[in-house]
Amino acid sequence: MYWILAAIFLLIALAVPKLRPVGILGSVVLGLMLGWGMVQRLRTQPPDTASVRGSPSSPTSAVRAFPLESLDAKDLRIAGNGAPFEVRGRVTNRSPDLRLRSFTVMISRRDCFDGSLDPSGCSVLWESRQWVELSLAAGESRDFVSSFWTRGEVPRARGRIQDKIDVVAADGELAPRIEAEQPGA
Repeated sequence: MYWILAAIFLLIALAVPKLRPVGILGSVVLGLMLGWGMVQRLRTQPPDTASVRGSPSSPTSAVRAFPLESLDAKDLRIAGNGAPFEVRGRVTNRSPDLRLRSFTVMISRRDCFDGSLDPSGCSVLWESRQWVELSLAAGESRDFVSSFWTRGEVPRARGRIQDKIDVVAADGELAPRIEAEQPGA
């Protein structure tokens, strides 16, 4: 907002000779207001570190990389015609102490036909990384469906479609520990 007013006052000071004192006065007032705001900001105390995002005591620091070897994804497939597509499958969390929060899949759709210039006989139609939000406790399995849209226009396949879907990243958090009640206590 200040820069708009400063531009207006500067334009007045340069373009209209009769209003030049108003433009200069306005620019000086804006400069004083900016200086006062900076001094006030410097004089205030720094924020409490417990409420700063990313600090060790904030809840967001509990998120950590989930080891891919503890994530078992089976029957991954794409459904739909692009308005939107769906990625489907079954996920198992084999971690003993981490809750799965989300994972990312790399999807590569290929078109396999006789005239393909690629030596494998299949040309890449499109590739996409898709993020799937899924809360899964340690040791649990679940089927999932996640909708997604591709960016831009999806080319038509000339031959047989071949999809490759790989899990490339995952996020998790420590599962809360539940204390077992001891009899007689």
